[in-house]
Amino acid sequence: MTNHSSNPFWTTDVKRLRGPWLGEDFPGTAPKELCPELLATGRYSFCTVFSSDGDEFYFATADLKQEIGHLVWMKMKPDGSWTRPEPAPFNSQWNDNDLCMSPNGQRVAWRSWRPLPGKKEPEKSSALWASDRTADGWGAPFPIQCGDEIAYGGYPGIAQSGNLYFAGRRSPHECCVYRARYDKGTYQDREPILGGMESGGDLCISPDESFLVIACWNLPENNGASDLYVSFRMFDGAWSPLQNLGAPVNNELNENCPMVSPDGRRFFFFRYNPETEESHSYWVDAAVIESLRPAG
Repeated sequence: MTNHSSNPFWTTDVKRLRGPWLGEDFPGTAPKELCPELLATGRYSFCTVFSSDGDEFYFATADLKQEIGHLVWMKMKPDGSWTRPEPAPFNSQWNDNDLCMSPNGQRVAWRSWRPLPGKKEPEKSSALWASDRTADGWGAPFPIQCGDEIAYGGYPGIAQSGNLYFAGRRSPHECCVYRARYDKGTYQDREPILGGMESGGDLCISPDESFLVIACWNLPENNGASDLYVSFRMFDGAWSPLQNLGAPVNNELNENCPMVSPDGRRFFFFRYNPETEESHSYWVDAAVIESLRPAG
């Protein structure tokens, strides 16, 4: 495990933070920056994930000048105060990011380049890993299999049903969203549900699987920046064409790392300015997504 004791990030002052959801007021339909003293401190801090009661907080973080990500967690104490950020129990010395949690809080999944079981060298392509909650915390991490194959890809999302969604490449020039149905404790073979994107990947699935949000970039309409798009599941099970979330979520900067809270009410995202290297996390009422749902 990497020694983090000399990193000032792990000694961040969190005395102000009290109560669920880091003590932040629930936002309306105008995005509000989420806890800037914690998440906008000269580091990339992204993939914001809360437990269902808002009393656990997980995110990924990396130094601005390095590409190795770490998984971080904080927990609300019985008196309402919060622990300082520290490496999550399932974090490794390798590159870990793209974290999500199942709506029932019993499983976390993430993207990692750590060596697969029986190997010593890190993977050249990222695989999906998971850990299940135990009476004492979190169990040993394990690579996710879809059918008989390791799930290679990024940015997983877990629905209330247990179904797994994640991004991968169907070809060198096409990004695809895959679903692996959860049945009797195992994930079935992955199936493509949404493709046609040359560049994209960061995604989240709503708890009820009625919509997914994905970040896409290098499209004519966003001039090479990254924007967030939504696709709704229709009555026949098909997914609607991608629709840009538009203002106030998207602007001229890069938006990515979408996440929906377990209750489906809160929507989180990350905004990055490549010119200044400033990054901020935001949250907003998920009604901004529902307002775009096609009639009928």
